Amino acid sequence: MITRGGVIAGRYEILDRISEGGMATVFRARRLPGGDVVALKVLREQFASDAEFVERFEREAKAVAALTHQHMVRVYDSGRDGDVHFIAMEHIEGEDLKAHIRRLRRLEPGRAREIASQVCEALEYAHEHGVIHRDVKPQNILLTPEGDVKVTDFGIARAMSSATITQTGTVLGSVQYLSPEQARGGTVGRAADLYSLGVVLFEMVTGQLPFAGDSPIAIALSHVNQPPPPPRSIVPDLPQEVEGIILLALAKSPGRRYRSAEEMRGDLAGETDLWTRAEPQTLLEHTPPPTLLPIPARRRPSPVLAIGLAALLLVGGVWGGWRAFSGYLFVPEVTVPRFAGRPLPLAQQIAASEGLSLFILDRVYSPTASPDTVISQDQPAGKTVKRGRSVGVVVSLGPEIVAVPDVQRRSLIEARLLIEQARLSIGELRETFDEEVKGGFVISQDPQPGARVRRGRTLNLVISKGPAVVEMPPLVGRPLQVARRTLEELGITVREVRTVPTADLDPGIIVAQSPEAGTRIRPQDRVVVTVTVRPGEERTPPPTPIVTAQPQQPPPAGDDRVSRGEKVTRVELVVPAAEATQDVKIVVIDERGVRTVFQKTLPPGSRLSEVIRSRGYTIIQVYIGNRLIQEIRP
Repeated sequence: MITRGGVIAGRYEILDRISEGGMATVFRARRLPGGDVVALKVLREQFASDAEFVERFEREAKAVAALTHQHMVRVYDSGRDGDVHFIAMEHIEGEDLKAHIRRLRRLEPGRAREIASQVCEALEYAHEHGVIHRDVKPQNILLTPEGDVKVTDFGIARAMSSATITQTGTVLGSVQYLSPEQARGGTVGRAADLYSLGVVLFEMVTGQLPFAGDSPIAIALSHVNQPPPPPRSIVPDLPQEVEGIILLALAKSPGRRYRSAEEMRGDLAGETDLWTRAEPQTLLEHTPPPTLLPIPARRRPSPVLAIGLAALLLVGGVWGGWRAFSGYLFVPEVTVPRFAGRPLPLAQQIAASEGLSLFILDRVYSPTASPDTVISQDQPAGKTVKRGRSVGVVVSLGPEIVAVPDVQRRSLIEARLLIEQARLSIGELRETFDEEVKGGFVISQDPQPGARVRRGRTLNLVISKGPAVVEMPPLVGRPLQVARRTLEELGITVREVRTVPTADLDPGIIVAQSPEAGTRIRPQDRVVVTVTVRPGEERTPPPTPIVTAQPQQPPPAGDDRVSRGEKVTRVELVVPAAEATQDVKIVVIDERGVRTVFQKTLPPGSRLSEVIRSRGYTIIQVYIGNRLIQEIRP
């Protein structure tokens, strides 16, 4: 436990805690001796126990420590003290860009361009030294009291990159700023940082993110498949060049974005206008006009000689032009053969026999065409063309082969994201009880991890329902929220919450439970708890949300309202009295994917009763104010 006044590695005295993230906790510390204040980033315990990860973390920290730039947070030191692994960095007074945007709602275009331009300077410097950030987001962009930019966490994302998504939570936590190639699990280069900066710039000038979704999976897939909304559809008076810069940075293909952070900085600073170019990767250098040297004066020829030369040139030009034109007119014509579906060597032989030549336009993966088979041609079969014409063809690379990810012992949500990133899909889902694997997690998969299969193949998963019977834990004396989390870990859902007035205990404390503690029950058995309320407040909204779920008896066989294998669950919710209104959302994750089935703003005290239909293994998530309140596994 790191506490105030403690000393790390004999040279950093802890002053207070600054922030806490998914990977590390950041403390304000005093360096001994000297008394300089630094930001001390300490790895969380689950990462500190991973020797391979720690080695990468420290190696990257040392590499970044060699970099010095005015817009980068300086890394001073890194090391370990027993089980504590840390990085000592420059301490920046001020706020991060995320908090700045939330406070101002959105930034003026000029200020947003200034911030993004300074980020580009830091990225260009790091890229030139071989460091890709990989996690550009507003939380990693700090603003000093003077308004200058400091980018932090360079190299740390690289150390994270070979750790799995679900181990680190990094991709899930930063999914709003994820480049398409990162979402696919592909190679990450400079262009990924520029895409993420494009998202940040979009958020700065509009006050919102380009892609939203019910889950990290949905957002990641939006980055891969959906075009971003034009920023001027949100802010109509936004300058056109700002929108152009954003859309160029957010191109799906890395090759169609800015080629470097310096190019993007030039557009942001108004020095260039690359954003206007339809194909920014084929930019031409501006070539200065040739310098014309003065021609020395010469003796003027006689008029007769000049006329003779002109006539000779005219006759020669007409003759040469006619020869060339007639040669073109009388080139034999041939009919383009059908090359599509033929092996490339055979297609080339056929083309040569007809006096044509082939050139390869592109090579692409195809689930149906064998490798080196022509898929399509730019001149259709049967068209008449001049002999000697070149015909472009697209050639197959064969089916794309991908590696099957290991999703065993992972939650169904995490498994879905990993499978979709591997360009595969989920097939059959089966449920079974398991004494070791927690309910809602994958027990086994087919094909096995590491197998090489065609892109798009389905994976069949077996999902745990938890133990066939569990021991009812003691809940009396615990707050309702704590008890509910305890039950969720066992796969048990509270079916009913009753209240009893009392002046002796704080509201929300459980005073009775059914079944009693120690009873052996099945996860689907009915569980009822009784919680305390203040006398006279029996009908007032509770201080914390009360969520219950009850499986419903399906209609009789033959009723077409419910299809075979469909589950029906009634979810009931009492909205707490925390604020005037609360945004309530219910998300369902099942065989059909991820979808929102209810979303509405409700006043405190409202009682919601919603019937949820799902198919196969199901997770029902209840959100209040964008915060996950409860997961239900009917």
